[in-house]
Amino acid sequence: MLTVWREPQAGHIYCIGVDTAEGLIHGDYSCAQVLDVRTGEQCAVWHGHIPPDVLAEEIFMLGLWYRDALCCVESNNHGLTTIVQLRHLGYPNLFRKRTLNQATSKVSQEFGWKTTRTTKPLLIDDLGMALRGGELTIFDRYTFAELRTYVRSSRGSMNGSPHDDRVMALALSNEMRQYAFMPEYAKKVDDYWTVDWWRRLIVDDEPKDDALRIGAHTVRGTV
Repeated sequence: MLTVWREPQAGHIYCIGVDTAEGLIHGDYSCAQVLDVRTGEQCAVWHGHIPPDVLAEEIFMLGLWYRDALCCVESNNHGLTTIVQLRHLGYPNLFRKRTLNQATSKVSQEFGWKTTRTTKPLLIDDLGMALRGGELTIFDRYTFAELRTYVRSSRGSMNGSPHDDRVMALALSNEMRQYAFMPEYAKKVDDYWTVDWWRRLIVDDEPKDDALRIGAHTVRGTV
């Protein structure tokens, strides 16, 4: 059920989008798409029929393997079961939205992504822009196939034929790329003065000039 193209690497940040189904053998599929946040590469795809609570166990192990990836589960229907189980398992990096109640001044939080008539076009439009802009690299031919059959009707509804679980999971994962560096989701590390600390100071992995190269401004005098 799991296909891997890029194994997790040190210093890389990952996100996972999860589309859940009931788990019936003749029903819809559940799917999880793993993306490298910086490169946009599709790293792995989990796809199959599985009960939503058991799916949480698979996502838990997959997310930990990909260095505590930021995980977003669609919270509609059976997704709530997956989210509850992931929280029960203690997954450390679940996507959540926080809302301030103006009347009570209390902050409430909702785990997962609620797909509605308002939020679904946002997901799909952002995915479309990322694909057209060359931000994502897709390796899975089945994902390609679903993207080719995904359509928007004249009434504004969007769906794929016969399935669109890979598309929705990919859209969720792509959406998480913009949240991965927010303070509440960014993984806190204490590596001051290490090689990784220096690496994060470099904006571009391959700088266009010597301004960012360590030692570029060192002057060696002559006697």
